[in-house]
Amino acid sequence: MLLKARLTLGLTALVAILCLVLLPAPTSWVAATSLTIAVVATFVWTIGRANSGFWIETLWRAPGASKTVALTFDDGPDVCFTPQILDILAEKQVTATFFVVGERAERHPELIRRAHAQGHAIGNHSQTHSLRFHFRHGRGMRSEIGACNRVIRSTIGREPRLFRSPQGLKTPAMGDVLREYGMAAVGWQVRGMDYWLRDPERIARRIVDGAVDGGVLMLHDGGGFQGGADRSATVRALPLVIDGLRARGFTFRRVDELFHVPAYQGTGAGAPREYADQDRWLTSPGAGSGGAS
Repeated sequence: MLLKARLTLGLTALVAILCLVLLPAPTSWVAATSLTIAVVATFVWTIGRANSGFWIETLWRAPGASKTVALTFDDGPDVCFTPQILDILAEKQVTATFFVVGERAERHPELIRRAHAQGHAIGNHSQTHSLRFHFRHGRGMRSEIGACNRVIRSTIGREPRLFRSPQGLKTPAMGDVLREYGMAAVGWQVRGMDYWLRDPERIARRIVDGAVDGGVLMLHDGGGFQGGADRSATVRALPLVIDGLRARGFTFRRVDELFHVPAYQGTGAGAPREYADQDRWLTSPGAGSGGAS
C-alpha cells in the first residue's frame, strides 16, 4: 500500500507538470491545482476516516449480526479505572475487547492477565500511543506494533491479531505492516466521546441511541492521551450502557466473536502459516515478508 501511495503521488505530480507544460495559462494552473487538491483531499479522507478500508480492511460493523454488538475499551490498562470496569463487566456478565497500550501493559501486567482470565479479548493499540506513530514508515511502524504484541504475549502467552490505531488513523505504511503481521484493523460504529464528556448519562445516551446491529462500540478505560485522565464518568456510564442496550434487545460479543475472526495469532481457521511454529514470531526483527520500509 505504501508503494501504491507513492505511485499515486508520483503520477499526480507528473500529470500536474504536463498540465503546466501543455495547457495554456491560466487553464494549466487551474487544472494542476485542482488535480493536486483532489488527490491530497482523497489521501486525507482515507487516512483520517476511522472506518475507511482504502488502505486496509477495517472491522467496524458486522453484517448479519442481528441485535448483537461488541463493547471495546481503549488506552488502558489504568490502575484506577480498569479494575472498576472489569468489576462491572463481571457483575453484568459481559465480555469485551480491550485495546491496550504496550507501555501501560508493561507497568500493569496483572490487569491484562485479569482481563484475559475473565474472558475478555486483548488487542493491540500501539506501544506508545504517540502522534508520531502515524508519521512512521515500515520499520518504525513494525517497532511500535511489534513491541506491543510482544508485551501482550509475554503477559498472557498469546499474541494478538486485533489492532486499533491511535485516533483511528490508518496510513499506507500501517496497512502494509498489519498485512505482514497477519493482523486485522478494528474501527468503531459509535463512540461514547468519553475522552472529553464528563456526564455519564450523555456518554451512555450516545452509545445506547447510536448502536446498530453488528456495531463496534468504543469507550476508554485509560486516559491522558486526549482529554483528561479521569475515566470515572466512563465507569458510571458503563452500567447505563449495558442496561440500556439490553433493554433494546442487544446481546454482547467480543470483536473476534462478532466478526468470526481469531483474536490471537495461530488460532482458528485462516491463521497465518508463519505462526504455526510458536517459536517464530513475525514481530522479531527481520521476520516476515519484508514490507515497505
